[in-house]
Amino acid sequence: MATAKQDINDFNARIKRIKNPRNTSYYDPDLGMHVPKRVSRDKIKKKTQKEEEILGPLIVSMIIGALGMMAAQVLRIRYFEAAIPENIVFHLELFVGFWAVVTLSALMNRRTIGARLAQTAGLLIMMTMGHNIIWRWPDQMAVIYTQAYVDEVLEKTTQHSVVYRGQVYGLPTPQS
Repeated sequence: MATAKQDINDFNARIKRIKNPRNTSYYDPDLGMHVPKRVSRDKIKKKTQKEEEILGPLIVSMIIGALGMMAAQVLRIRYFEAAIPENIVFHLELFVGFWAVVTLSALMNRRTIGARLAQTAGLLIMMTMGHNIIWRWPDQMAVIYTQAYVDEVLEKTTQHSVVYRGQVYGLPTPQS
């Protein structure tokens, strides 16, 4: 690919085309295209469109809610096991769980309405089905909770079940 030899007159003609005040763009023969003389700041700093991510933040917010309820259960089991009557346990766990969710969501900057709804859903899911984590990993959960609580959960509930208002609802197990 050979280029024509250019001298100073070609260069000056090119500068004259660029500096012409009536031109908003000029044709650059070397590039073979029209080049704008002035580019507005809006075009330079054009906002990139992000794809709407829904599932990832939703799952993170649900995990925040679940961790809030888990923190409430650990606090109740480790420090208030025998000290509180059974009818106050539900309200204490809800209060401490919501407090932990608000704190964690503030730290992780998850404060939108959708995130709050997902955090509440995670809190309620952990409240009704959190004992399944104990069924999955009893030794590790005995370290987090207490061994007595883990034994009690394993005795009173079944695996893959839901606890609602004190009743355990689970999938039927196959009979041999």
